[in-house]
Amino acid sequence: MKIEIDRLKNDLETIQKAMGVTPSLGREWLDWLKRDKWFSLWWCVPGLILIASALAPLDHARRYAGLVVGQWAGILVALTMLIIAWVYGRRVTGRDGRSDSAIREARRINGMDRQGFVFGLASLIQLAAYFFWGWQHHVAFETFWTGMFIVMGSTYLIVALAARAWTLLGWAVPFLAYGLCLPLAGGVGKVILFGLMFIAVALSFSLIQVLQIRKIESEHVAH
Repeated sequence: MKIEIDRLKNDLETIQKAMGVTPSLGREWLDWLKRDKWFSLWWCVPGLILIASALAPLDHARRYAGLVVGQWAGILVALTMLIIAWVYGRRVTGRDGRSDSAIREARRINGMDRQGFVFGLASLIQLAAYFFWGWQHHVAFETFWTGMFIVMGSTYLIVALAARAWTLLGWAVPFLAYGLCLPLAGGVGKVILFGLMFIAVALSFSLIQVLQIRKIESEHVAH
């Protein structure tokens, strides 16, 4: 009986989507959003790895198993990011038992729907054009790196405000802050600042998700 009811709910949501009507907010998928709201804090881990590698009492010019400390830190950060992305991908694709409506809502909030795909593709094109410009004009790496985060942060900020895609603020604000503060840092401070950017992204996403959930709850109560 429950399976038939769930099927009817999904069919109703499909019809509402096709008619351009937003389906009523269900308590079921809201509970899943609450469960996920602190998952973004795992993005603090890459930042903590970078900060720890910068502050570690080691010879940063010495090679350990063929690589210097900074290279090992980069590998660990990359692996950590891949693991976090893989785990989160399983969560939003329903492999942990959530309903179809919960999956759709998680995808929408996190920009993993068709609109998010188009925006991601446009961002890649923008980055490719920026890389080509940097190569064409022989821009110094530090200047290129700083400019890249300012350009990306500015783009995300504009889209977030114009399209009310508030999730993008989780990237925009930390990216802009990092790009603007980077010229003020030096040596180890640059690595620490990069790590703090990851932590800021994690905290921003968690805060945005909490605010979104509260807004949805208030709308649900109002209806």
